[in-house]
Amino acid sequence: MLVFNLSKAAAEFFTVTRKGEKISCIEPAPHKTIAESIKTPFFPKDIEAQKNNDFQWQWVVHCVSVKRQKYLLVMDYHSRYCLTFPAGKKGDQYEFFNLVEKHLKSTFRYIAHEKMINTVEVDSCVDVYNSLVNTCAFYQRGDRSVQAHINEVVWHLERLCFEDGMIKENIDCLRFNLFTGQIPRRIKGNKDYLFPNQEYLSYWLKAFSAENRVPFINNDNIIDFSQYVKKC
Repeated sequence: MLVFNLSKAAAEFFTVTRKGEKISCIEPAPHKTIAESIKTPFFPKDIEAQKNNDFQWQWVVHCVSVKRQKYLLVMDYHSRYCLTFPAGKKGDQYEFFNLVEKHLKSTFRYIAHEKMINTVEVDSCVDVYNSLVNTCAFYQRGDRSVQAHINEVVWHLERLCFEDGMIKENIDCLRFNLFTGQIPRRIKGNKDYLFPNQEYLSYWLKAFSAENRVPFINNDNIIDFSQYVKKC
């Protein structure tokens, strides 16, 4: 199950008013902090946790407007890898879920290719992901550390949009996400910097594969991004 923790701006995006009534997919958070939910996973009553091995993946979601275009920024709590893409229809959680999964898989395939991981193993990881993830939950709560890193991505997004033009296509989003993912980040309590691209791939290999590998990311090669976007 993917868990989307929404900032105030993101919560407003996922709330619509129809006939004077507010409609939202947001549920009461089971714990005050994301860290507590990781330590003690909670599943909605209609979810049989055993069917997905009690798997949860925590994300923090933010929404910003750049030159009248709304963007959603979805950052992995673990790796701090950020998915950035134009927002779809306001309040449409199903479109959002599909977009997130599309970017999740295309990113993994691309970074795995950079690592020269066998395509059979890559496909196997995606299959395991598909078997574990079939639903999501939305809560309004945040994390100050993750939000600070999201704000850094927003700065790069605004700079790119004003200087080079808006990012709209999936390929452009993938390029931007990989760019911000190679920027080292610091988490309180960790003495070393983490590199989101590397941590993201490592998470996939550990969570969705029996093999435990430590990836090394080489971002110098120029590759046709379109093959990764179209495959997902």
